[in-house]
Amino acid sequence: MDGIIFGVEAAKGILSIVMVILGLIFAGFIGVAIPFLSSTIVLNHLSDIVTTQAKYFSYYIYGFPLAWIVGFVAGLLLV
Repeated sequence: MDGIIFGVEAAKGILSIVMVILGLIFAGFIGVAIPFLSSTIVLNHLSDIVTTQAKYFSYYIYGFPLAWIVGFVAGLLLV
C-alpha cells in the first residue's frame, strides 16, 4: 500500500516538473524569459544532480522490498 501511495505522489511530482518546464518554454515563446536561465545550464545542473544521487543512493535501491517496488510501479501507472 505504501508503494502505491509513493508511486502516485511521484507521478504527480513528475507531472509538476513537466508543467513548470512547459510553462518556461511557453513564456519564452511570448518573450517573457529569465535572463540567466538557459537550457544548457538547466540540463548541466540536472545531470549533476542525477549523477550525485545515483552515486550516493544506488546501494539503497537494491535493498527495497519487491512488494514496495511493485506497488510504486502500480501507483505510477494508476495516475
